[in-house]
Amino acid sequence: MQVRLTSAGLRVTGRIVDDAADCAAHSYGRVREFFRDHPCASLRRAQFEVRDRNGDVALVPIAWVDMLTETEARQLKTLMDTAATGNVTELSRERGRYRTVRYTGDAYASRRDGTTVVNAQAQPVARGWAGLALTSVVTNAVE
Repeated sequence: MQVRLTSAGLRVTGRIVDDAADCAAHSYGRVREFFRDHPCASLRRAQFEVRDRNGDVALVPIAWVDMLTETEARQLKTLMDTAATGNVTELSRERGRYRTVRYTGDAYASRRDGTTVVNAQAQPVARGWAGLALTSVVTNAVE
């Protein structure tokens, strides 16, 4: 698994990785319901803490979901890309010091490669962060 998050002036300062086989147990909303009817083959999640030159912090959770078929992967991506349908649970919501951070989905990107769906979000946890910068971070993360 390769992730490219750094760009001019950004620095990754923390990383947590988790592997699981039960996607329904690690998801919420309609996405959880989807996984109950269509179990995934595997789930990998990562959580990055990204800082800019000013010390501003953003969390960047990334999820890689392997489905059994390409049809299920397409359906999952469509569901995840639809607002207010849920998602794979961000690692920060399950452990660590950022449990209270709520993700708005304003900086979100996803892609599908065969049976694998990848999605990433970015959410500021301290100070400023421009929307364009966060969008760039998540777009790079799913590439």
